[in-house]
Amino acid sequence: MNPHFRQVAKTCFPNAVVVADKYHVIRQAYWAMERVRKNEQGKLSVRFRKYFKRSRYLLAKPMEKLTEDEMNRLALMFEIAPRLADAYRLKNEFLTVIRTKSSTEGRKRLADWLLAVEVMDLPEFHDCTKACHNWFNEIVNFMDVPWTNGFIEGCNNKTKVLKRVCFGMRNFPNFRNRILFAST
Repeated sequence: MNPHFRQVAKTCFPNAVVVADKYHVIRQAYWAMERVRKNEQGKLSVRFRKYFKRSRYLLAKPMEKLTEDEMNRLALMFEIAPRLADAYRLKNEFLTVIRTKSSTEGRKRLADWLLAVEVMDLPEFHDCTKACHNWFNEIVNFMDVPWTNGFIEGCNNKTKVLKRVCFGMRNFPNFRNRILFAST
């Protein structure tokens, strides 16, 4: 979600529909919730700080996939830090908005979600809402298409791992072949 990519796409492919990648959009909400957790965690005693840090995986889990014990543990965290409860709810609502299957419905839902976030007193979500405002049309566009760039991200990651593993390989053609063989 770099503005240069959008600018290049519009310049080189003026008739193309630009689509934001779902992973990068969802990541914004997770990061915002994580910032709330860290801020709330910093206000607590050492014992609760450790509890919050160890329980952060619970916050990443969608509400519908929580067990009864996990719900109770989250309830304790939310009782201690009500702002975290608001952030968790906003993150889950955002996931619901993102899973919308049509852009017309998604446009309305995303606008409503942005209004709800702006009403709440959670400055940690400012970057998330800013990204959603800046990329609103591109975010809505991905609700109509089933594609992501996950495959390409995986290929890039595999190449970077090979680059680290093959550190010091002096023969570039062999290094290139190794990347090509690993990618097939």
